[in-house]
Amino acid sequence: MKLTKRFALFVERHPTLYKSFLLLENMIKKPVLRCQSCGQCVLSYNAFTCCMRCPKQMRNGPCGGTRPDGTCEVYPDRPCIWHLIYTRSVKLGREQKLLKYHVPVDRRLEKTSAILNAMAGKIEPTSLAKELKEGEDLPAKHGT
Repeated sequence: MKLTKRFALFVERHPTLYKSFLLLENMIKKPVLRCQSCGQCVLSYNAFTCCMRCPKQMRNGPCGGTRPDGTCEVYPDRPCIWHLIYTRSVKLGREQKLLKYHVPVDRRLEKTSAILNAMAGKIEPTSLAKELKEGEDLPAKHGT
């Protein structure tokens, strides 16, 4: 078993340690990245913008209701989060990362640590590279 997985499992078995780790993660991700605590972070694929800010919680692109001016269909006073993600991706040279397919949200992981979930192998790890690896734009098999 990998050291990172052992570490994650150890932290998960100790509630006080887990809460401390989660608090530290949220102290950074919530104010800086406006994280919505889904427990399945895909920030590195979406120009470091939390796609769960979408009122429809779309993880693989806009819903199709984005208005011509780039505002949200549900909340016309807000920009569509996917418009923002695309604009930032272009600025960062990370448009190819938007081709990545993300599995639907597993609601059981909400309000849990995405970092520990990745270390434990519950979710796919983040990828800080600008380009997708070969085959990465295909749906991942659950549990790999």
